[in-house]
Amino acid sequence: MRIDRVEAIPFSIPLLIESRWGAHGRRNAQEHVLVRVHGASGAVGVAEATPRPTIYGETQASIAHVIARHFGPMLEGANPLDREGYWARFESIPWNPTAKGALDIAVHDLIAQELGVPLAELLGGQVRPVPISYLLALGETDDLLKEGMGVRERYGVTAFKIKAGQHPAQDIERFRLLREAFGPDAFLFIDANQLYTPEVAIRTINAMAEHGLAMAEEPVPVHLGAWRKKVADAIPVPLLADDSAFSLVDVRRELQAGAIGVVGIKTPRTGLHQSLKIVHLAQAHGLPCWVGSQGVSGVGTLASAHFHAAASQAIPFPADLGNFLKQADDLLDPPVDLRDGKIHLPEGPGMGAHISEEKLARFRVQL
Repeated sequence: MRIDRVEAIPFSIPLLIESRWGAHGRRNAQEHVLVRVHGASGAVGVAEATPRPTIYGETQASIAHVIARHFGPMLEGANPLDREGYWARFESIPWNPTAKGALDIAVHDLIAQELGVPLAELLGGQVRPVPISYLLALGETDDLLKEGMGVRERYGVTAFKIKAGQHPAQDIERFRLLREAFGPDAFLFIDANQLYTPEVAIRTINAMAEHGLAMAEEPVPVHLGAWRKKVADAIPVPLLADDSAFSLVDVRRELQAGAIGVVGIKTPRTGLHQSLKIVHLAQAHGLPCWVGSQGVSGVGTLASAHFHAAASQAIPFPADLGNFLKQADDLLDPPVDLRDGKIHLPEGPGMGAHISEEKLARFRVQL
């Protein structure tokens, strides 16, 4: 096996529903980068890089540039099986997490195609349906109820991640109303994007727990150190690590601090090689993992779903992979197969992400 060349193609797909989070996070389109890694045999591995300037400092332009000028040439001519080797070369340039993550995913897709196995099997598991959750972003409660009910009725989704953090009292009331609407069996959790103070977090999460809160994602700032442990000790549900777990090193630090109860993994920022290491590290500490999405389109959804299927023994929670439903269209043809609240993965070689060249031409952008 040998890598022949690498492409980075910026694209923009409008969102039907605006995505809002925190104080400054807002998106109206999937302004992402399609990454293609071409093998000498003609096989092509694909992935999706997700710029989040307010989180990682990356943009479409920076990702396309660093892949074209630096990371792509590091891969060209390389053996894709030498994953430790290319990651060592990647680390010669700091940060750029989603550029590196996308390249790693595309390389794994290429390997799986070359070997004629599904991506989940390459990662050590098997193809199986992946239960998902759907994100209810910031907004009016009635609108969120309508949105969530529509997704449940059409796709059978019964797990929901609810954005919170700006108005604690409203967050509690919204959570109560959503619980009443979705019923006692729905899996509901919140993401406060680090916006609560420790005292407010304890009070608010305890109130939500009375209505069946499953877990709380990053309720307080990640830099608070020992205060995070005090919050964790004062609430009856686990803290879910996300913003505190950008890398393998971050996860090690958080596990040593002892505050988190669930390790969040987003393959767009850690790729597949590093993400498997995070799973193993969490298992060594006796903690479960959760798969987030980074707001991916269909391409990234399939990659993360294959990862979830492969590591399902360590991931007891629905994967946060419903974001593609908010899009006006997608690059995939056929689209992601979502029914009965689960993504049903293609069983052919690789991740099964078939790109429509017509759609790619329509949504491609020039920077």
